[in-house]
Amino acid sequence: MNYRREIDGLRSVAVIPVVLFHAGFQQFSGGFVGVDIFFVISGYLITSIIISEQAKGRFSLLKFYERRARRILPVLFFVLLCCLPFAWAWMLPGQMESFGRSIIAVCLFASNFFFWSQSGGYFAAASEEQPLLHTWSLAVEEQYYMLFPLFIMLIWRFGRRALIAAIAMMALASLLLAQYGSVNFATANFYSPATRAWELLAGSLCAFLLTDGRHYRNNILSLAGLVIIVFSIFAYDQTTPFPSLYAFVPVLGAVLIILFGAEGTLTARLLSTRPMVGIGLISYSLYLWHQPVFAFARIRSLTEPSHVLMTALAFVCVSLAYLSWRFVETPFRKNSAAQLLPTPARILSASGIAAALFILAGFYGTSNNGLQFRLPPAALDALAEQERHDPVMETCLFDKGEASLPHPIKDCLTKHSTASKTILIGDSHAGALGGEALRSFDAADVDLYVMAHSSCVGFSGFYVSNLKYRLRCNPFFTGIEDYIRTSGIKTIIMANRWSLYIDGTPFDNGEGGIEPLQPTYMDLLSRLNEHAAQDDPARKARVLKQYIDDIQAYLDSGHNVVLVYPIPEAGWNVPDLVAKSAMAGVQKLEFSTSYARYQQRNGAVIAAFDAMTHPNLFRVRPADTFCNSFISERCINSLSAGKVFYFDDDHPSTSGAQLIIPAVLKAVQEIEAGTASDENPGTALVTP
Repeated sequence: MNYRREIDGLRSVAVIPVVLFHAGFQQFSGGFVGVDIFFVISGYLITSIIISEQAKGRFSLLKFYERRARRILPVLFFVLLCCLPFAWAWMLPGQMESFGRSIIAVCLFASNFFFWSQSGGYFAAASEEQPLLHTWSLAVEEQYYMLFPLFIMLIWRFGRRALIAAIAMMALASLLLAQYGSVNFATANFYSPATRAWELLAGSLCAFLLTDGRHYRNNILSLAGLVIIVFSIFAYDQTTPFPSLYAFVPVLGAVLIILFGAEGTLTARLLSTRPMVGIGLISYSLYLWHQPVFAFARIRSLTEPSHVLMTALAFVCVSLAYLSWRFVETPFRKNSAAQLLPTPARILSASGIAAALFILAGFYGTSNNGLQFRLPPAALDALAEQERHDPVMETCLFDKGEASLPHPIKDCLTKHSTASKTILIGDSHAGALGGEALRSFDAADVDLYVMAHSSCVGFSGFYVSNLKYRLRCNPFFTGIEDYIRTSGIKTIIMANRWSLYIDGTPFDNGEGGIEPLQPTYMDLLSRLNEHAAQDDPARKARVLKQYIDDIQAYLDSGHNVVLVYPIPEAGWNVPDLVAKSAMAGVQKLEFSTSYARYQQRNGAVIAAFDAMTHPNLFRVRPADTFCNSFISERCINSLSAGKVFYFDDDHPSTSGAQLIIPAVLKAVQEIEAGTASDENPGTALVTP
């Protein structure tokens, strides 16, 4: 097939938004569609070669896979090799284990399935620290090309029309499956070759329509293709269901450019400029380099890297891409006597040996708890907080909307109890406090029962925006409320991320610590079909009002309520922050966040809670011990490697719970003794 400069220019249109998206530039919120454009280009170019050679009777599977190996593997293996020393020096044990497994998956062209299996999905903040995340698309391509040439050879005998019809039907089936999957299994849908195949097949259809060197030139259609690609890059974001019918827009744009943007059109002139073609030529290397460079920058940094740094690193990626294209890609691909490993046997054997060595390296990375011997003792001490989850977090923190539980569950009661008149309810913050609460209450011979559900404020009648938990909160807490009514419980302790479900935004401490959480907010179940927006003031107001109404309902029915005010959030993963600092040689491992940020985040909730008055209402204010007690105008995160108050970015660790639970226990003891006193609400941790 003839070389088309504009196709290299189209590659640059694909790769630049991907790079800027992964660099964190929100303006390019739909930059991930560049991968879809790559799929169309790949389908077009590879199919053009296959049908050209097949028509001449010269197509060979061995030569095809040799070309794929020369194109894909040398620079891929070089990038993997360059990643290893940085992983050794900078990765925490958990990251090293995941990295080792991802290396194995990359070498087996199964990384799409590996990242499919990871929690959170492609757009999760934690994915930004996966150096090989981007290789999922290489895996999809290679899985496709393991089968597609065989399909062409099988159907070829039935003629061109039969081939086009079969490809079109498969593309339509794949697109419909993608649309269905975007609603019903979003993560699997993103990574599955079955739901991506239509994009490659769209390129294949272009190849059939442009056989024998024919070209269709149309300025309007080709320019429209470019416009809709640009539209999707700026209009889409991580909330756009993908791939789905939405993906049809950038795919159609690429198809229009390939079909109608041949030399002589305005689009071809735009895409054939020297900078566009230059970036296009190195686009594969640039794609391979950008994610490891950005991921290792995030791993090494104690906070989110600045846009200035990420911009500089983007230019570093371009430089690395040029060098690897010039000195790694080209020597293996050029058709000359100087070609490295010039026979199929040599290139495929060398590739197999290299892959085996990297697989061994991957297995080594997963050994010894992520090679934790690399870390200094202080780093290991800090990371131990992540492993010290109380059994309560496993047994008394639910996540599936369990409506009919056999209350009381023995492991969620104080050891000396067979039943309890006091219950701790709420979301995962209640779960995080539960273990220390049970131990402290048991030691004081006070009964307690703990029941919590992830991502659910402790009342029925709400739904949550998080699709996993969307309708799970109401049945769980309806069951809890029924139990409270029928069991004779007198005192209810409430602990939740109250402000999160109103505001909906992950916590940003203003100092580079941004919680890796998708926007999560609540609304009344009765408003489910209204789809209120996260920033809707009316939604926020009614959720807060419902909090107060539900608390008041308990009080009016004769219950005592111990209301745990919002627990200060950290924003950054505190054990990771302390461990990274220790690895960097930092001696003082004391970290804190702004008290002003806490007040800004929680001001509306605190004001509403403060406005409530009832003789049976008792208040526990965690901020009174976390904030201003250790450092003025600051909320403490850690004092040392052995004194870390969170096990992630917002949940209190055992050490953190020990700052809160004594006040909760004191309130319950006063209630049971009938000796509650009216302490100063401005300074006391516990106030009625």
